[in-house]
Amino acid sequence: MRTVPYRLPGKGRIVWGIVLAQREGLTLLFCERPDDRHSHTIVIAAEDVATGLFHETRASRFPLEPADLPAIGSRLLALGENLSEREFRSLFQLDDL
Repeated sequence: MRTVPYRLPGKGRIVWGIVLAQREGLTLLFCERPDDRHSHTIVIAAEDVATGLFHETRASRFPLEPADLPAIGSRLLALGENLSEREFRSLFQLDDL
């Protein structure tokens, strides 16, 4: 999976986003919650080529080809497994075994 720097909207803060799919200059990104007050998000982003940062767009649609769906599903399953494990350990304050 490829990670890219993503600028949170309305803030200067940069977080890492995981590329789920790319098409026609748009990128579908998964971003882990930046802190305990926010949730995980999936955003449509575009890259600012000059800075290399991705930022949210005003796009309301993300074009998909049928072949994109299995790849997106696989990436989301992998992310879900990792987040669940991490969140479980955090909830019970377990150290790595």
